[in-house]
Amino acid sequence: MLRNSIGLAVAAVLTSPAFAADKVQYGKPAAWVLPPPAPTEGIAPTGAAARVIYSDTQTRVGDKGDDVYTAWRIKLLTADALPIGNIAATWSPGSGSATIHHLRIWRDGKSIDVLKTARFAVVRQEVNLESSILNGILTASLQTPGLQVGDELEFAATVHGQDPTLGDHHFGLSALPPQGSPGAYRMRLSWPVAHVLRWQGSADMGELAPHLEGSQNVIDYTLRDPKPAVPTEGAPVRYNVRRLLEYSDFSNWEDVSSRVWGLFDQASVLNPGSAIRQEIAKIAASSKDPAGRAEAALALVQDHVRYVYVGLNGGNYRPATVDESWVRRFGDCKAKTALLLAILRELDIPAEAVLVQSAGGDGLDQRLPSPVLFDHVLVRATINGRLYWLDGTRLGDRRLALIPPPNFRWVLPLRKVGATLEPLAPTAPKEPQLIGFEEVDMREGIAKPAKVTLRNILRGDEIYAMRTSLTSLSPEEADRQLQAYWRQQADWVDADKVEWRYAEDQAALILTLTGKGKLDWRGSDEDGWYSYMHGAGLYAPNQRKRPKEQDQTAPFANDFPRFRCWATVLRLPKPNGNWHWNVDGKRMNRTLGGTAYWRGISISDNVVRSVQSTRSLSPEISATDVRTANDLIPGFDNDMTRVEQDFSLKADVGRNEPLLDKGDAIDWVAADTPCQGPGK
Repeated sequence: MLRNSIGLAVAAVLTSPAFAADKVQYGKPAAWVLPPPAPTEGIAPTGAAARVIYSDTQTRVGDKGDDVYTAWRIKLLTADALPIGNIAATWSPGSGSATIHHLRIWRDGKSIDVLKTARFAVVRQEVNLESSILNGILTASLQTPGLQVGDELEFAATVHGQDPTLGDHHFGLSALPPQGSPGAYRMRLSWPVAHVLRWQGSADMGELAPHLEGSQNVIDYTLRDPKPAVPTEGAPVRYNVRRLLEYSDFSNWEDVSSRVWGLFDQASVLNPGSAIRQEIAKIAASSKDPAGRAEAALALVQDHVRYVYVGLNGGNYRPATVDESWVRRFGDCKAKTALLLAILRELDIPAEAVLVQSAGGDGLDQRLPSPVLFDHVLVRATINGRLYWLDGTRLGDRRLALIPPPNFRWVLPLRKVGATLEPLAPTAPKEPQLIGFEEVDMREGIAKPAKVTLRNILRGDEIYAMRTSLTSLSPEEADRQLQAYWRQQADWVDADKVEWRYAEDQAALILTLTGKGKLDWRGSDEDGWYSYMHGAGLYAPNQRKRPKEQDQTAPFANDFPRFRCWATVLRLPKPNGNWHWNVDGKRMNRTLGGTAYWRGISISDNVVRSVQSTRSLSPEISATDVRTANDLIPGFDNDMTRVEQDFSLKADVGRNEPLLDKGDAIDWVAADTPCQGPGK
């Protein structure tokens, strides 16, 4: 990748047999490279830091690999643009090389050749090592000397690549920036006429047709002083693909599936003397239940092989072998998947590797078949007649039943005979990612500080990092950090004690505070006192609209998966006069705009209980349903629930909510709580 500080970048998808170079090269551009596009007359906006003269990306598909030539020329208008002179080129020496063509400063119409007096320094550094990424990337960098405001800086380089794993295939993406900026912007793709290559541009690019230049097919797309590529507000990802050119010589998804399957089939082979066989034997002896065996196998991979992404020596697509991963005790998603496949195979549990896109993969079915579209792989296993998604890179999955449903729109199973993309029906989360529980004991009087218990019950991938962090702290430091956490969550409570625990049988992290605090009571002895309950009022959703000039038929994306729940218990003092406690709040159980809203309230024996939750039901909703929801939002009950002294003889002395009938016996950490609402 070649990048400067204002974000002009080109990523070379390196796809062909191995070529290595651990030093930056210098030389002229190849003969196939065209001169840059002519400058435009567009004027930079007032106050702009820089003005792009041109930005040029030319990709050449060849028999010995792919070359991506990138060049740009930028005029520096203010001091804010000076960091553009911090030039860096990165590449993997195991699969490609980088050649610098020129770095020039244009001043007063004259060219200054920076490379006559300065050279790029090459360093091998794992810049993302703290994120458990090991890829062997080389970085060539240069701080352009003598650069001044008013100069124009011009740079050009080529990255050549031959992927050692899928080197007989060519595939990649190229894109122009979506911003509207003056300047000339070009993408160019060329490939031999004899080579069958599929290509497509995003819909906003209009009709594209290749033309013939000698023995090469060429697609040339140029924008001059382009207007912004305006996204469709609120729409799912697939509606907002702009200025994207993709290419691939894979004939179909089955071709991708079978080719990558071979890599995992080889990596998951168990040698007769493999040390992992002893662990498999222990698992087999510990249980005859396939579910128990699968849980043990997943725990072995998650707990005994730490996650480290390995992109060295073609490792971007090729998984490490089972023995490699087990001996060195680290591996990435590919290595962990291969290891888990091998273990499950020995335990007679049907399983297959599945490629996914961690962001969900919305619109994958509209893309050309290409491995570059996936960034994760995991195992799909059939256990006791049910499908389970086993991810070796996760932590803490001790029970199959507690593994959250997959949040992928499309997946690609890896099979010997190949497989096509499979759509996955979205599944709303079964358990809340957050349950906020609050108990306030005011039985000694509303004017006195109440005994308060706050408990946040957290689920999801984030809790494992939190648990690890808390476990590594001294008791004093953990206490200090928890105190700070609760001050942000509830500054009205003075903490006496904070604590945490991890419920492994529920995959939940539980943070608890006990202390004293005063609620905000309003009113008077004559007219009665009242207070609004915490966690007992739902906010109305915002209306969703988009500008008239945008696609009004496009659906709207939801915050999915999302499930939040709040539960409150108020223990009130016994009435000492001709009045009683009343609660003013309505039950709610409705769906609006793709989100389920639920609230239940009860009062009995001077104890008020409430529960409320919001749960997104699908990743998107149609434009028609959005218009219907917008019309209904004004009638949404967003009133806070109020507890009050009531002197009226007609007042409702008590009210019942069946889901809260168990009272103090409700286990809010359990899998089945009132958060799910009626009908579950």
